[in-house]
Amino acid sequence: MSDSAVATIVGVTITGVFTVLVAWLNKHSSATPVTTPPPTPMSAQHSENAEERQRNYEQQRKEYEQEQERKAEERKQQFEWEQKEHEAERARREKLHKARVSKFDRILGQAPAMFSAAQLRVFLRALVSIDPYAFDDVAEQLAANDENNQQTSEEILLSTIDGLPDDKLTGFALRLVFTGHTAIPRESQLDFLTEAETAFALPQPKTASKKAKSPETIKAAQKTAAKKAAKKQVAA
Repeated sequence: MSDSAVATIVGVTITGVFTVLVAWLNKHSSATPVTTPPPTPMSAQHSENAEERQRNYEQQRKEYEQEQERKAEERKQQFEWEQKEHEAERARREKLHKARVSKFDRILGQAPAMFSAAQLRVFLRALVSIDPYAFDDVAEQLAANDENNQQTSEEILLSTIDGLPDDKLTGFALRLVFTGHTAIPRESQLDFLTEAETAFALPQPKTASKKAKSPETIKAAQKTAAKKAAKKQVAA
């Protein structure tokens, strides 16, 4: 038997007992008869509970929808703000890039025929920073006497360049570039080390060669000198 059927039977039984008790009291008492309130139908109670549940559901659904709309609006505003920030950052970086390109063009336009010591130092610092791993051999040679050196190749090279006197910069530049060419080149490779040896070889001093004078030349010179001396005597 279901719970609703049991509740109905219990309700009917209680109502019946109460009605019989009231009738007995009215019959045996001179007081005002007790009226029996009409029983509340069970279907009406169920209807009220259902309406209450429906109102609660509608209220919760309305609050949920409002919360979802609020979150959607927040996400929209956040997205629009991020887009504006992205556009502003893109414009800033584009402006900065144009300024750096202009700076690079000015450097090329003012390039000297020969580097000064300060210019060569900056050039070498920029060179080793492009790809410091390309100069690992040089860095290892520089740090060979310091087993506890924890610097990277780039740090070793930069600190060496910063500490060199001006007259040693060109030699370091040669060491930096040609250390990797000390290995024997393959048949298909260019021998840059040999080219460098020729290009950087010290010029040989020129030896002055004097031609020996012939006897005829000596006699002609003597005759010319004698004639000049005779003319001077006549003039005197």
